[in-house]
Amino acid sequence: MKNTKIVLAVCGSVAAVETPKLVRELRRRNVAVECVMSEAAKKIINPNVLEWASEKDAITQITGKTEHVRLCGVDGEAALLLICPATSNTISKIANGIDDTSVTTFAATAIGSGKKVIIAPAMHYSMYKNPFVSENIKKLEKNGITIIEPRFEDNKAKVATNEEIVEKVLRELKTK
Repeated sequence: MKNTKIVLAVCGSVAAVETPKLVRELRRRNVAVECVMSEAAKKIINPNVLEWASEKDAITQITGKTEHVRLCGVDGEAALLLICPATSNTISKIANGIDDTSVTTFAATAIGSGKKVIIAPAMHYSMYKNPFVSENIKKLEKNGITIIEPRFEDNKAKVATNEEIVEKVLRELKTK
């Protein structure tokens, strides 16, 4: 895994509090991580925490530096895009080609460039079982996006464990 880079896109779910630990686990396995955050994610965790975990500035908006192209474009530096935690809002936007946040811009770029995309949903159970959200998840899977199933506890579709996510990322990186 040496010198492998991924992008972790963080959405505005309370599960975002687990992402610094996820970044550290990936880095322990020699995976470099660059983080991008939605505006909603910044209301849950401070970008400085992800900067500490990744040792890279967290990307909180798309600028003239075209970070999304540098990392997830056709010749981008990242091997894959991991969206974790992914909210029903972000999942539905990506499935329908809506690109209006930093996270959805990275997703649109990665998908259009043929990069591997992994999504780890996190939301209330009723939102996860909403037929429109379920349809959007199936639509993403049909188009080659890997979905890491959430854990169902306390009427919530909780994000998969960091161990499950790290395992899936490492497996996908080995197949590249």
